[in-house]
Amino acid sequence: MIAKPKSLNDREVVVYALFTLGGWQERIHTEDIAIKCFQLAPSKFSWVKHKEYPDIMTAWYALGDAKKEKYGSFVVGGSERKKGGGKDKFGGWRLTEAGIDWINENKNRIEAALSGVVNPDTRLLEDRRLKILLKSKGYNQFLTFGEKSEISNAEFAESLICTVITKPEELLENLEQLYSSAEMLKQENVKRYLEYCRRQFSKQLTRAKNA
Repeated sequence: MIAKPKSLNDREVVVYALFTLGGWQERIHTEDIAIKCFQLAPSKFSWVKHKEYPDIMTAWYALGDAKKEKYGSFVVGGSERKKGGGKDKFGGWRLTEAGIDWINENKNRIEAALSGVVNPDTRLLEDRRLKILLKSKGYNQFLTFGEKSEISNAEFAESLICTVITKPEELLENLEQLYSSAEMLKQENVKRYLEYCRRQFSKQLTRAKNA
């Protein structure tokens, strides 16, 4: 028996929409997510009177719930309009590792519920930034020497598609995005490298978390 869109709650639709837009690779704008939700489940994500229009607030509230620990902490992000203040200095939304795991476990069920709506060509695309990391000096040194590697700050930054003058919060953001891509694409060596970087360059990344 094929499920129906109404069998999905708003959180499930919004997390899946974020996934289809590439939210496992990079942050996606709230408005883009709202439009995708409307395309996938218009009855859930439209205005009440004018049902031909997507309702961004429904998507916004669903994203807020999906971010909460009690609902699994499947996404990270926030308003694109925030300036300064707050720990999350980047607008838009991205899947967390928990969100990626949830997608892998529930994708078939959700696509069955959205049968006839999901574009069959919407599949994983190889991350351009992951390709750069795979060719970097730091990553290839880690493949050879593992935990005994002596990777410089410059090599670490280069592997994250950054430079030595990149702000700490941008280093951390790139690392987390690359880790999400590695998780989705089952690149275990990349995950091991990024975990090594978290430990080895913890001072730089800790400054970003405390900023």
